[in-house]
Amino acid sequence: MGAAERQRRYRDRRKAGRRVLQIEIDEVELADALERLHLLDPLEADDDEAVLRAFHKMVRVLCRGLADDA
Repeated sequence: MGAAERQRRYRDRRKAGRRVLQIEIDEVELADALERLHLLDPLEADDDEAVLRAFHKMVRVLCRGLADDA
């Protein structure tokens, strides 16, 4: 992907009110938390895409829940 494409995607995200974050987290702790929250099937704990989907869902649920409290 070229610089122009990255810039376009960045602008599109900003317009949509989204941002990309890079985090470092213990994979076992994350999988365990996602499993306990029933967001991740234990059989998919080694599937990076499944973990990412579950993590995204956890963040959405948390943000919406906090927004409802306001």
